[in-house]
Amino acid sequence: MVTWFENFVHTRLPDIAFTVLFIAVTAVVTLVVARIIGRALRRITDRQKQAGNTGSATILAFCRYLAVVAVYFAGFAVIVSNIPALSAGMNKLMAAGGVLAVVGGLASQEALGSMVSGLMILAFKPFVIGDVVRCVDNNITGVVEEITLRHTAIRTYENKRLIIPNSVMNSSIIENADYQDSRVCTFLEIGVTYESDIARAKELLADVVARQPDFMDTRTPQQIAQGAPLVQVVVLALAESAVTLRASLWARDNGTAFSLKCAVLEEIKAVYDREGIGIAYPHLVVVSEKE
Repeated sequence: MVTWFENFVHTRLPDIAFTVLFIAVTAVVTLVVARIIGRALRRITDRQKQAGNTGSATILAFCRYLAVVAVYFAGFAVIVSNIPALSAGMNKLMAAGGVLAVVGGLASQEALGSMVSGLMILAFKPFVIGDVVRCVDNNITGVVEEITLRHTAIRTYENKRLIIPNSVMNSSIIENADYQDSRVCTFLEIGVTYESDIARAKELLADVVARQPDFMDTRTPQQIAQGAPLVQVVVLALAESAVTLRASLWARDNGTAFSLKCAVLEEIKAVYDREGIGIAYPHLVVVSEKE
């Protein structure tokens, strides 16, 4: 027993100690390198976002996860190769690779589908970081904040984050307000009474919209030469208790369009009150018959 212990101390213990030290150093180096690469790419991504290069920011954000995963995988491979028991086990697993591939494929089908979908999103760019999108199937609206290997993070207008698998985003119908052209046209509908001067109501509404600093003139030179109106206001419907007017409000993006609509609603109420244009609202007439 004493002889075995002496042999162990003089022969195997140094090798074991060196292996343990090597594994510990490899693990620490792997963690440090992964963190440095992750932070460096995140900073570059943030700079691209601030510069307005959303396409480059999307690619860099996606590559950041690929780089970190590659570093962890390389560190794991080095550690396994220096542990004889694990190395032998991995060789046996590799020998049974066909069976493992089938089992692993079935078990991780959804995860692999999301990764492939993420690559498809990165390649074809139906949306990038910073775009305002709406998932028509799920009625989810928000700003694309992050695209990872597995999921897409969307920040809603309530400042909540929705984590949606890339496979869902890739197969859904996406309404992208910033795709190629970020300008947005939102419709403002308002009902005036039948007793009001409809022509005057349309004129006042168009004037209020045109005075807003956020309103965009989207007319082409040809349309301007032909006398196309700056703001299009039409009679949309003759409802039961109101004549519905609709104005087209053009703005540079979705957020500005919302602010523009709110400003027009506030101002048109005061203008209609001053000009004697009645804004319609439901009335209930009760007729009492006396015997």
